[in-house]
Amino acid sequence: MKVLSINYSIIKNGLNKKFSSVFVHNSSLTLSFLDVLFREGLICHYTLLSNGKIEVFLKYFKGVPILKNIKPMSTSGRSIHYSVTDICRWKDIYSSYSAFLVVNSSKKVFSSNELKSYKVGGEVLCIIS
Repeated sequence: MKVLSINYSIIKNGLNKKFSSVFVHNSSLTLSFLDVLFREGLICHYTLLSNGKIEVFLKYFKGVPILKNIKPMSTSGRSIHYSVTDICRWKDIYSSYSAFLVVNSSKKVFSSNELKSYKVGGEVLCIIS
């Protein structure tokens, strides 16, 4: 979880500096998180490098980052778990702000936009807007 928090900061700083790509630390949770960002269309793609890092290619539209903010919810010292009904309630309130949750469940890491496919709750990693 600590590696993922560091990677959030690396990605946010890269977007603020308008870098075309950033190098983040490799972990299985990071790879699953990047898969969610790719499926949601917030990054171009990512590649695994031989030195144990991952190069993430960031996405912009007319010079403005597609990914606006990553707000961590769960940390290494505090886990936040949402049930399916909690996620649905959250979506009803915040979907108009084009934000979504990244949820780590027993099945896989998915976004709250993909909830219909999995119908499970889990640990809320972060809010993406």
